[in-house]
Amino acid sequence: MQGINSTPNIMEITTAWPQERTGIDRIVGNNKTIIALKNKIKQIAGSKATVMILGESGTGKELIARAIHEESQRKHNQFIPVDCSTLTETIIESELFGHIKGAFTGADKNKKGLFEEANGGTIFLDEIGNLKPQIQSKLLRFLQEREIKPVGSSKIVKVDVRIISATNINVDEEISQGNFREDLYYRLSAIELHIPPLRERRDDIPVLAEHFIHMYTHDLQKNIIGIHDDALELLSSRKWKGNVRELQNVIEHAMIIEDNTLLSKDTFTQILPEYREGLSQELSPLNLSRAIEEFEKKHIIYVLSLAHQNKSRTAKMLGISRSVLYEKLKKYGIQ
Repeated sequence: MQGINSTPNIMEITTAWPQERTGIDRIVGNNKTIIALKNKIKQIAGSKATVMILGESGTGKELIARAIHEESQRKHNQFIPVDCSTLTETIIESELFGHIKGAFTGADKNKKGLFEEANGGTIFLDEIGNLKPQIQSKLLRFLQEREIKPVGSSKIVKVDVRIISATNINVDEEISQGNFREDLYYRLSAIELHIPPLRERRDDIPVLAEHFIHMYTHDLQKNIIGIHDDALELLSSRKWKGNVRELQNVIEHAMIIEDNTLLSKDTFTQILPEYREGLSQELSPLNLSRAIEEFEKKHIIYVLSLAHQNKSRTAKMLGISRSVLYEKLKKYGIQ
């Protein structure tokens, strides 16, 4: 592999590395599934078809959406990501479609919605499964007519926007339970892309680790030149429930606390929850529920620190909803 030093137990990062990746170059990996995904993106980028990206939390759905946009003729226009899970039911319609002055309390001026802002470009609707039925209906109308109507207005606005959406939920199950419109799903998923979880592409962990080390070297002003092979073996053996995002955060954390020029296995065992000092003692009490709660509390605090206290990002990394995260923060007294 490129970047392997003649010393057998060290992987050094390459000196030649693209400063800014765009298009499919954003997608790091040589796994056969990833190569097939890159080829698929090349094929579909030039079309106007809607794309549905399916994959677990942390697999890089927004990165794939950006790659599609940047490989298309729309690349010189806006790419606007929208996390549907962070928008409340009361504001999401205004955020997406805009409103006119006086449409509701607090609407003191006209406001363009994100669909109009993205005119000529691409809008990425992440966590699409969180949309309420009313918004699903309006989104379906847009897909049929390619027009929007701001809240409080009778004026129709024609908009040319490509929609890329993503979700980590089981869409078929949501449809069967009546939570998601089947006709909307078919409109959104003219093309479906499936992103494999990191555990199914473990052979990409070395190149991903190299990429993240290089990425953070400048930001953290650390002289990290590589990683010990035993540390790499440790990383490659994990299940990575948080996928690539979790690996990225672990590499960043390791670089912050590493005092040497090579990331070591010992450094990672200080970070990874299954290796942290005292874990075996914490799990030893007879009361299993209490032991699990203690571990959960410590893990939430750890992930919060990786996410720089960003609650939405923390919830995504943990694979839970924001409401569940807030319940756990309250339960454990975490500020």
